[in-house]
Amino acid sequence: MDSIPSPRASEFTSLPRVWIFFPPQPPPLGTPAPRAPAFRDTRSAPVELAEFANELFYPQLSAQLHARTLSKKLQDQLRNYRSAKEELRRQLQAELERLRSFEPETRAQELAALARVQAPKLAELEATAESLRRDLIRSGQAWSAMREWRLGSRVSPAYSPTEIAMVMQSHAFYLNGLLPAQRRLLREIALELKMAADSTAKATAAQPHVFFPPEPARVAFPADLPADVALKIAAYETKKSRLKKELFEAIFELDGAKLGFITGNTAKALANRQAAPLRELDLQAEEIRREVAHLVYRVPAVERSPLSPTVANRAEVMMKRFAAAQSRALANASVALQASRDLPVRASVQLVPDGLKFTLIPSRSRTEPDAKTVKAIGELRAKLNEIADEYGQRLADLINEKDAIRAEIAGTLGNAQATVVDNALITALRAPIQNELNELHRDYRIAVFQPGLSPEQRRLLFDGVVEQLDLPLPRGELQPTGRTSRW
Repeated sequence: MDSIPSPRASEFTSLPRVWIFFPPQPPPLGTPAPRAPAFRDTRSAPVELAEFANELFYPQLSAQLHARTLSKKLQDQLRNYRSAKEELRRQLQAELERLRSFEPETRAQELAALARVQAPKLAELEATAESLRRDLIRSGQAWSAMREWRLGSRVSPAYSPTEIAMVMQSHAFYLNGLLPAQRRLLREIALELKMAADSTAKATAAQPHVFFPPEPARVAFPADLPADVALKIAAYETKKSRLKKELFEAIFELDGAKLGFITGNTAKALANRQAAPLRELDLQAEEIRREVAHLVYRVPAVERSPLSPTVANRAEVMMKRFAAAQSRALANASVALQASRDLPVRASVQLVPDGLKFTLIPSRSRTEPDAKTVKAIGELRAKLNEIADEYGQRLADLINEKDAIRAEIAGTLGNAQATVVDNALITALRAPIQNELNELHRDYRIAVFQPGLSPEQRRLLFDGVVEQLDLPLPRGELQPTGRTSRW
């Protein structure tokens, strides 16, 4: 069902289940991105996926990377796709920077002109992404290839929101015939289902932000907007909700279709039916942007540092070095674990306050590993020891630097107590963190609120934002089979 022709689970029962990873969910505009977990094992996402964090072929690529089945031809196609995309993004960002000081109306007009120039290449780029989405699906590697249950059938107990969400998420990436806008709506639906609560009040509290194009971007509109603008936003949300409801019901029904060509035809019919309303929805969004254009460059105020510029700069550099050391250690460990995941050991690494620790637990087996396997396990252990030693040295240097900074702060404050010194250091570090957040979210804000951009340009800009946020990549799960399977 996920591809055409649609395979049934029974066709692949003799094949091993593959690991599939779905992309991270970007945070709402202006909110900090979640930190990457200080832990890696064989279920951690391949590090190469970070460059494709918001692509609609992410899960297909993840399965191939994890299974090591990615062909040289597809590697070249991905490389060419990335190069073309980065060049178009550079052009757009350069024009945005040039127009930054222009009057809003002039800026919108100039951007609209660039949108017309970039339109053919952006259309070609998105067509390439769709082609990659299809070409990266290998036989038996789709999320639903071994799934023995379908939403269209009656079961007891009823399907949970989590089960439904996973199916909707799967179809967002695998189902042929859908429009790109429908795929984004399905990602919205999946997230809303995952956040479902016992009551409307709880659900609203869990999801107070509005999905606004380029989805899956989320924003919180100011509470003091004029009444007529608030009404336009409400009308936009109402129209979008109707389209999502129609899409949800159609996907729920066709998930149980027994014949693949029926599924494909149904999806195409739904795409044709929703194409015009989705274009109208984009026009409504652009009208709202013209009303809230003043939000494009509105950024949160940065708290003033209590330290001198020299000490504050030392503290900022220290924190950046610490974050870089953690990222380097985890990335190196991930590469080592991925290269050795076929060994008969359960391996994991974890960052702890005093360094990097790892475990290698032999898998249960009735036969002793051969000499080649024993050597490979020894090489993995040596590599992880090397990574741990390197990180430990960097950490020791950073601890010494932190102690020196704390001593300087204490002297400046008249040998204040440790808690006073620590509070001053924490307050000082909040300023660069907020500055960095504002800078990271600048393109996010522009992609959402700047009038004059085309929908394709907004997606181009937002994809770059998601990559720069360096979000934690969700861990993988084996293809589902029965409902009781652990995903």
